[in-house]
Amino acid sequence: MLIYYFNAAGDEELNRMLTWMPLQQQEVVDGMKTLSRKREQAMSYAMLAYAINNNMDEIGSDSITIKNYDISQTEGLFSNPPLFRFGEHGKPYITNHQGIWFNISHCRQAIVTAISDKEIGIDVEGRRRFSDSLLERALNDEERAAVVACTDPEKEFARIWTRKEAYFKWTGTGILIDHLKCTEKDAMEAGCSIDTIEIVPYSGEPFFLSLAHKS
Repeated sequence: MLIYYFNAAGDEELNRMLTWMPLQQQEVVDGMKTLSRKREQAMSYAMLAYAINNNMDEIGSDSITIKNYDISQTEGLFSNPPLFRFGEHGKPYITNHQGIWFNISHCRQAIVTAISDKEIGIDVEGRRRFSDSLLERALNDEERAAVVACTDPEKEFARIWTRKEAYFKWTGTGILIDHLKCTEKDAMEAGCSIDTIEIVPYSGEPFFLSLAHKS
C-alpha cells in the first residue's frame, strides 16, 4: 500500500498539472466549483498516475509506504492514464488498471492519495476546532471521553475523526449521519483495520492521516 502526500498546491502547481493531463481529466478539474477542489483533483490525479507507472511493487505490498510527492517527478506520468467510474455514493474506481484501488483526501495542510491492490479508504486532517454540539453529534461516549481527557483536545479530535471517516470511505458509503457514532469494534467486525500516522512535514503544519483497509 502506498500513500503520497503533497503539502500545498498553489496556482503554479495547478497550472503545471493541467498542462500534463489528458483532456478528459482537464475537463473534470475545470468542472470543480472551487479552487481548492481543483487543486485537490489535479494533484491527486498526478500522484495516482505517477504511482501506477512507477511504484507497483509498493502498491502491491501489505506494508504501508508513505512518500512526499515531488512535483518534478514526471517519468511516465500520463503514459497510461487511469480512467474512472464512480460508485453509488460517489467513491471513484479505476476502470483500466485491474486490481488497483485508490482513495483521496485533503485538508488545509495536505493533499493525499492512497493506492493499493485492496479496497481502501483514507482521510487526512490537521488540528481542528470543534464545538460542543459537533462533539456530541459526531463522537460516541468513548471517543468524547478521550477528547475531553486529552491535553490537546483539538489534535485528538482530528485523530479520531480521520479514523472514523477513513472507515466510512473504505465501506464506500461516505459519511452517514446515522452511523457517525460507530466504534472501533464496528470496524473490526466489518473486517477493517485502520492505521493512523501523524505526519510532520519539513515545512508546514503537522497532520494526521488514517488508512482503512481489509484486516
